[in-house]
Amino acid sequence: MKIPKIDITRNQKNIIIVSGAGLFVFLLLWIFLYLPSSKEISKLRKELISTQQQIKGIEMLLAGSKSREEAIRLLKEKQQYLNNKFPQKEEESLRLITEVARRMNISVVSLQPGLRAEFLDQSGKPVLIDGKTVYFLPITIEIICFYKDLVDYLSELKNALPAFVSVINLNIEKDDHYTGKVRASAGFNLYLLI
Repeated sequence: MKIPKIDITRNQKNIIIVSGAGLFVFLLLWIFLYLPSSKEISKLRKELISTQQQIKGIEMLLAGSKSREEAIRLLKEKQQYLNNKFPQKEEESLRLITEVARRMNISVVSLQPGLRAEFLDQSGKPVLIDGKTVYFLPITIEIICFYKDLVDYLSELKNALPAFVSVINLNIEKDDHYTGKVRASAGFNLYLLI
C-alpha cells in the first residue's frame, strides 16, 4: 500500500516555519526566563513568610508592652538571647567543653566532633529561626572522673556553653575499683544558627 504524497503549498510551509520558530522562542523563554524566575519567586515567598512571622512576633510584643521602647528592649533581649544560644561558629563551644572539664578536675580522654548537619523538622524540612538555618554538631566525649563530678559536669555544660546542648547518649563504666572513678562516654548535640 502506497502512502499518498501530501503537497504543501508555499503558504503552508511559511506557516509551519513561523509556528516552529514561535514554539522554539517560547521554549527558550520558558527555560531561560520562567524557570529561574520561578525559583527566585519561591525563595522570595519563603523570605516573605519568614518576615511576616517576624512582624507578627513584633506586633505581639508591642501589644503586650506598655511602650514602644519597652517592646524594642524586649525584642533586643530576645535577639541577644538567640545569638548567644545559637552561635554561628562552634570553636568557642568546643574549647569550653574541655576547659570546663579541666576546671572540674575531669580527665578528657577524647573529644570527637562529628560533621555539622542541618536540623530538620518532622516533615524533613530545615528548621529556620529568624531567617537562619539551625544546624547541629554531634560531639562524642570520653572522660574519666568521679560519678558526682560527671553529673555536675553535664549540668555545667548546659550553663557554661554559649549554645543549646542536648545529651543524646551516656555510657558509664567503672574505670578503677580502687579509686572509685568512672569512665563515661557521652554523645550530645551542639546547636548552631548559620
